[in-house]
Amino acid sequence: MKKLTVLLFAIVLGSSQVFALDNNTPMNTESQLRNEVAALLKSPEIKVERGEITADIEFTLNNNGEIVVLTVDSDKDPVINYIKSRLNYKKVRTENTNNKNRVFHLTLRIKKPQNA
Repeated sequence: MKKLTVLLFAIVLGSSQVFALDNNTPMNTESQLRNEVAALLKSPEIKVERGEITADIEFTLNNNGEIVVLTVDSDKDPVINYIKSRLNYKKVRTENTNNKNRVFHLTLRIKKPQNA
């Protein structure tokens, strides 16, 4: 009887660790995807006159793991063109297939440099 309870305890403990690992996977892939998009949008050559410029971006991933920009909402046309040219159909490294055919929302903020 004692061996049975020890075996049952080991099964419960092992299965709870498996479920804990599955819950962390989507968050890690979303943060990895965000970091890859941030790297693609790094160092914009857009002049910011005051404060900051914001742009709301909606994109999805196609079956080839490429970013497909759906909409870019910004007041400045150069920002829209910059985002589309830097992101559209760029391949990203994401292993999770649950992210495909899902719409992602991201806000880009371009701040005025401190020394300008």
